[in-house]
Amino acid sequence: MYYFRTLPLIAVKDPYGNNTAAVNLMARASIVQSLLNNPALFYQYDIQDGDTPEIIADKYYGDVYRYWLVLFANQILDPQWQWPLTYEQFEVYINDKYASVAANNSMTSLEYTSTTIYEYRETIITYDTASQTTTSNNYVIDLATYEVTPPYSTETVTFDDGSVATYTTTTQAVTIYQWETEQNDARRTINIINSAYVGDFEQQFKSLMSS
Repeated sequence: MYYFRTLPLIAVKDPYGNNTAAVNLMARASIVQSLLNNPALFYQYDIQDGDTPEIIADKYYGDVYRYWLVLFANQILDPQWQWPLTYEQFEVYINDKYASVAANNSMTSLEYTSTTIYEYRETIITYDTASQTTTSNNYVIDLATYEVTPPYSTETVTFDDGSVATYTTTTQAVTIYQWETEQNDARRTINIINSAYVGDFEQQFKSLMSS
């Protein structure tokens, strides 16, 4: 299915003042959140360097023109900035974004972002023996807290019912480069619509766009 052919038409004036039909590029439709959480409809995919929506669509659906399904399933409106950058693109992005401030500090962008702290972070990993589950939570802390908190500590707490919880706390100073890398990598895991339901999604989308 060609994505832009499904979009509704709107009446606009041409340069000569005549009415003409144009594709409404601003038309949007969203997937209901409950569907996004349905494991039968989606599986996860980790984007690799060089992957594009077209490549993934061809790989999973055998049709590059179904690239829009890859974007639609992840509510990506701007592939340029919501899609993970390749290593080369990432390096260019870092250089462009931080070149000025790095130069003011007589550094390259890489030197500046690799040595300048973006935030201080505390990570608490909890293991509960009763449920045999492990949870991990990150917290941003200030410099004063970071300086007085041990880089690694473990505490075990025994509750009245005999269950035990172990808390492992670590702290770290996160550089700008590390933070930017985390933001880029966070975009790598996406939802892929199960190919068995692609036809249904296309029909639903056409119906939404024509209503």
